[in-house]
Amino acid sequence: MTTRDMRDELLIDLINRTEMEGNGPRITVVTEGVVITGRIAAHRHWATHIADRLGDAGQPDERFTEDFAREATEPLAYPPTFLHLQGCQLISGNSSLPTALGEFFRVPLSAVSAWSVR
Repeated sequence: MTTRDMRDELLIDLINRTEMEGNGPRITVVTEGVVITGRIAAHRHWATHIADRLGDAGQPDERFTEDFAREATEPLAYPPTFLHLQGCQLISGNSSLPTALGEFFRVPLSAVSAWSVR
């Protein structure tokens, strides 16, 4: 069994508690050799916030609003397959990602190789 095949039950617990309580801890994750920091966001909050931002009148991407609005209403999967972050920053790594990743970011749990809560 490879590391990618293993479930990190503690990280899953952090995500599930965030889903129930709505406010997650600050976390730093290593994914594909890139270090990213942010706060764990509830899935619905993540999708709703993006839908709201895309839905601003006159924005060129407003046609995608309904996709994220629909995503916000989807039942939560267990175990979760994604880690949703808000207030993200790229800390280090060889990547074409900008240093300021934007308000929200989504990372597949299968890509997280290490993490730390701060």
